[in-house]
Amino acid sequence: MEATKIFFERHTIRKFLNKPVSKELLTSVLSAAIRAPSWANSQPWEIYAASDKKLEELRKAYLQSFENHEPHTQDLPTPKIWPEYIDDRMKKSFAESFKSMGIVRDDEAARYKNWKNNYQFFGAPVAIFLCLDHSLTDWSLFDLGMFANSLMLAAKAHGLDSAPAASSVSYPHHIRNVLGIPANQKIIVGIMIGYADPEHPYNQYVSNRVPIDEVAHFRGI
Repeated sequence: MEATKIFFERHTIRKFLNKPVSKELLTSVLSAAIRAPSWANSQPWEIYAASDKKLEELRKAYLQSFENHEPHTQDLPTPKIWPEYIDDRMKKSFAESFKSMGIVRDDEAARYKNWKNNYQFFGAPVAIFLCLDHSLTDWSLFDLGMFANSLMLAAKAHGLDSAPAASSVSYPHHIRNVLGIPANQKIIVGIMIGYADPEHPYNQYVSNRVPIDEVAHFRGI
């Protein structure tokens, strides 16, 4: 696959097929992803991959917390306020996404079902949680972001699909309990891995990107 082509073929998948991913394939994906750069080659990421019974245990715990309307307690808090121009982009993308799924604003049942899907980890056969030691700074958070992107591109290069999801780390106490993640590690983000269900309405929407001249500021070029 051409290096530039893969950037356009990767997109977030919100419904996966009930098809397992072998440990050998997953190991190949991770072995490629750890070539991601990091400050002073610190390679600060800690990777926890869950599947089969462990993932089902986690899914069950998450669904219970979601249905009980438990508050989110992410180790890395989500932003409360966005700059207006970024907020506008996000709202437009949400609206386009719901429209593509056939969900109208007043259809509370459909909207609830859609959000519930998040806490079922989109039906993915593998959930990968990326962590950092509590003592690390934002520099390492930047490194982890580069690793996360490399992971998703590596998955695509190996015939798999992915979904980064803030919702997957909403209840970190469940992740620690089920996967045995030590207290000194922050759970930063979860990335679902598997094979996309190409026919599902949740997967018909592919988000666009703003024109390059809206975000790139050339000086002396």
